[in-house]
Amino acid sequence: MFFAGGNQADYVDFLEGSPALTALNNRINQGIPFGGTSAGTMIQGDHVYDSISAGSTTLDSKTALNNPYSSLISFTDYLIQTPHNNNIQTDTHFEQRDRMGRFLTFLARNIQDGEETGTSAKGIAVNEQSALLVEKDGSAKVVTQPGSTNAAVYLAKTNKAPATCISGQPLTFNNVSIYKLFNGSTFNLYTWTGSGGLAYTLNVNGGVITSSTGKVYGGNQP
Repeated sequence: MFFAGGNQADYVDFLEGSPALTALNNRINQGIPFGGTSAGTMIQGDHVYDSISAGSTTLDSKTALNNPYSSLISFTDYLIQTPHNNNIQTDTHFEQRDRMGRFLTFLARNIQDGEETGTSAKGIAVNEQSALLVEKDGSAKVVTQPGSTNAAVYLAKTNKAPATCISGQPLTFNNVSIYKLFNGSTFNLYTWTGSGGLAYTLNVNGGVITSSTGKVYGGNQP
């Protein structure tokens, strides 16, 4: 089963509380493969940025970082139930549209809103022309389109609650662990450990992101 791109608000509106969602989750529980791209990836985590309140406006990182409770930010939780999406927030078109700031804001909101603890929030963010292939045992591998640029997948895990995540004030949220996967890199979603990727740390202070590598998106494969 594969969900194409579009607007995740349409998917949420169609699926939430419907027999179609029950049937979909039953098929996933039976072991039938499930995937998606763009909006079809956005709906796969425990926590979905549903874009319902944003309407036709695209939420950018600057807006999210400057106000984690912007009226453009809304969530739907626990829609699709896959074996490995527990605690996870997704995002797509990632580096190409500079979405790290909004991704970190989503993770902070997951904690601040009581859906996750300071150490349980996780995220998967996918660059264009990149895919994370997940097996039944939780092992995963990145594959990318030949000739693609900036192809990568980002795995995030929080280590503490945000210091400031309130309406109308810039986000302060420190010590977020990032593992950047490249073509052929592997990761285990159970142990949250990887091989062949780049590990680094991000901090947000007053809405400004800093990185342990000096680059928000980490840099090249080590």
